[in-house]
Amino acid sequence: MDSSSGFELRGISKAFARHRILDHASLRGDVSQFLVLSGPPASGKSVIARIVCGFQHPDSGSVSMGGADITPVSPGKRGIGYVPQSFALFPHYSVGANISYPLDLARTPAQESRKRVAFICEMLRISDLLDKRVDQISGGQKQRVAIARGLVKACALYVLDDPLVGLDFKLREQLVIDLRSLQREMEASFLYLTSDPLEPLMLGDGVAVLDNGRISAIHTPTDAYQRPQTLAMARALGFPRMNLIDIDVDTTTRAIRSPLFRTPARLTGAGTLARHATLAVRPEAIRVDPVDDALAMDARVQLVEDLGADYVVHAQTPAGSITVCHPSRQYRARHGATESLTLWIRPQDVRLYASDTGDLLDCSIGGPGNE
Repeated sequence: MDSSSGFELRGISKAFARHRILDHASLRGDVSQFLVLSGPPASGKSVIARIVCGFQHPDSGSVSMGGADITPVSPGKRGIGYVPQSFALFPHYSVGANISYPLDLARTPAQESRKRVAFICEMLRISDLLDKRVDQISGGQKQRVAIARGLVKACALYVLDDPLVGLDFKLREQLVIDLRSLQREMEASFLYLTSDPLEPLMLGDGVAVLDNGRISAIHTPTDAYQRPQTLAMARALGFPRMNLIDIDVDTTTRAIRSPLFRTPARLTGAGTLARHATLAVRPEAIRVDPVDDALAMDARVQLVEDLGADYVVHAQTPAGSITVCHPSRQYRARHGATESLTLWIRPQDVRLYASDTGDLLDCSIGGPGNE
């Protein structure tokens, strides 16, 4: 099936027992793009995967490949490879037989099948496992075999449904590297679905977020992390997670009604205000030493996590808990075992969202004298 113009989901809706999972969700992926769709557990990511692959049909909307509507096309004729969340391996087959299974179903000539299996196994570093049974290999090796089986057949698009969930950090880290290298070598289109906060930033050429049945616009990983356009995107990406603090706003005076800051603060700019807003700031953007034009917060340290290069400081402010990420050497030298801190936030590091809609507000934060 032609893939010259990528794939597209248009206005996809799906409900189960009157519970709407997808609500006019739309997404477009370009040729050879590694597109990551992020979303919390049970947000509908697996439903998206199954609809794209043809295992489920949408209540409304369409799926297209290369500009052609494939919504009514059966899964086997769509030209889409699929890596499910579970291993779903045949325990009575060898590793090699598991991997070649999609090729056997497609009646691929033996020579071409061996070539495809050898290539994918070399890229995923499991060539030495081909003759072993599935019950003779480790969990991480089983995951590699499952990925190899999903990617072994030449397809226009590959859909990977949270394939690294449940693996320990070291295995996931290596598989992230291998998957990125494999996608570039294959020059293939990948749609990767995950609830992990870091995988979109490590893997994706483009990142979108599924929230409340809708899919956000696609952004580069850098823009999605540094300039999230919605509260859902701010919440989904990055670890330690973005600090999200609820504030009330006087829409007449633009004053912030919150005990968060030591001195009064207000919103500046001509943008539309919301009475209830969410202040968002990354942990690494919060300073533990004074900086010019920053707003001060009083905080009491609850826990300090030593991650080697960085300290992650969990603190309590008058407006709630907050997380700070700071180079460990500087923190040890200047603050040591301090229980009370003054934290500093620069206005340019803060983003504000309407609490009810999650939309980005076109305004910034400043002291009482700022206009």
